Amino acid sequence: MTRFGLKLMSELRGPRELVAHAVAAEEAGFGFVAISDHIHPWLSDHDHSPFAWSVLGAVAHATSELDLATGLTCPIGRYHPVIVAQAAATVAAMTDRRLILGVGAGERLNEHVTGEPFPAVDVRHERLEEAIAILQALWTGEWTTIRGRHLTVEDARIFDLPTQPIELVVGVSGPASLDLAQRTGVDGIMATEPEASLVDGWADRGGDRAATWTEVPFAWAPTAEEGQRLALERFRFGAPGWKVMSELPNPVNFDAACETVRAEDLADSVPSGPDPEPYVRVLRSYLDAGFENVSIVPVGDDLAGTIRFWQDEVQPALAHAG
Repeated sequence: MTRFGLKLMSELRGPRELVAHAVAAEEAGFGFVAISDHIHPWLSDHDHSPFAWSVLGAVAHATSELDLATGLTCPIGRYHPVIVAQAAATVAAMTDRRLILGVGAGERLNEHVTGEPFPAVDVRHERLEEAIAILQALWTGEWTTIRGRHLTVEDARIFDLPTQPIELVVGVSGPASLDLAQRTGVDGIMATEPEASLVDGWADRGGDRAATWTEVPFAWAPTAEEGQRLALERFRFGAPGWKVMSELPNPVNFDAACETVRAEDLADSVPSGPDPEPYVRVLRSYLDAGFENVSIVPVGDDLAGTIRFWQDEVQPALAHAG
């Protein structure tokens, strides 16, 4: 059964507003919130990028029923996996609810900031596999020493652990990352493209179809023109594709890479305006691909209007279309 959540888009909002969004999501009946985990936003038009783990701690305190997720955390660059293991365990220990830690191989935008080299994707995958093993070992509560090819843990232990296990989800885009998910024994996958091959590939490798995660932006606005403006101004960063997105170091570089993107270039990926039909069409593509946990990403600033639009127009139309 498909579950819907709300994305806490930290590139567009400050920490207090993100907590308020989570409270509103719970009041609206969403099942979870997922937060982006960046140090930099994507574009110069974005004004924020608070520390995700501080926000999640506040959300855990301010809500009572929502599951909490990250999408995605990179545990191989500016974070060492020991720090991620402690941060996730602490947030999860604050609540009896699920914590889903979505992890990925990162992008230069966030991981270059310590001055360490940003390696090629195959090396990042090797590091991610080692990081997952470290997370899993530390969450046993045992003293841990691991000396990997890329990452080392020296005599470390996490003392405050949650009552239920943290769920690990890996960002995937093709067979190599699906194989990594299988080898590491994680709980689920997360992706941003409506590709049935990813969900089927995960299931073929023994994965649970119910543990598949994705997100869909909602550039809702009362007019088509305003919706298109929001989509272009705030979400054009995805147009160049992941091979470009993972390599650019700063918002100014994304500005340059997206300079020729037009509103019509985003029509198939960022539904906008007041008509529910494009939202239903895009959502249906992800549901037909098999994803069972879908975050709605509020692109505009009118969260109440976006939630009303979802509840009153998109959700009933989506149910009818299904």
